Amino acid sequence: MNPLVAIVKFLDQGGPTLWMLVFCSVLMMAVIFERWYKIRSLVVDHEWLLAQMAYFLQDGNRQRALEFCEQVPGCLPRVFEVGLNRYDRRQEDIESAMGTSISEQMHQMERNLGVIGTLAVIAPFIGLFGTVMGIIRSFEDISKQGASSPAVVSAGVAEALISTAAGLFVAIFSVIAFNYFRGRTRVTQQHMQIASTRLVEMILLSREGKEFPEDLRPPSTR
Repeated sequence: MNPLVAIVKFLDQGGPTLWMLVFCSVLMMAVIFERWYKIRSLVVDHEWLLAQMAYFLQDGNRQRALEFCEQVPGCLPRVFEVGLNRYDRRQEDIESAMGTSISEQMHQMERNLGVIGTLAVIAPFIGLFGTVMGIIRSFEDISKQGASSPAVVSAGVAEALISTAAGLFVAIFSVIAFNYFRGRTRVTQQHMQIASTRLVEMILLSREGKEFPEDLRPPSTR
């Protein structure tokens, strides 16, 4: 049998709810790939970027540090730009502006995660709905044909089982993907907060012309 024909036949056995779950699975995969690519492009090694900032700021060269950040893609360089653009402001103003920028960047990282979370919740219910419809179909077949042999009820049972399995499949993979991306974004947020605190300290020391402590110096000067 042609594989395409076999797939269509299998989907027909699952009934309308299986087609709904196929749509959910396609949507889930599309969002997963979009989020994976997007988050990968937004995440920057915070230790590396801090080392570059220390290299410029220990000499008081705020402009070169800012130009460097503008050339690096990702969330953290955008946060650093906000702080460097307020180089001469009060510490509270710098910290407040960078905190707001972190929130804006996190919004980008968490975009569309709600879609995956919603699919994880509703997929089992869609599968359960298909299960109920399959059982109803079995009883209808029995009432129409007046017998309860396996051949009579097999179509309804097949629809019920296929829908249940498909709903669990979509839900399981959605939960895994949602937890992975949520964990990745939380770790990135923590790194941005730590890096922002260190950058503020660098800015204050740079403005006063003081020597950076060893933990803030670039690796080449330690």
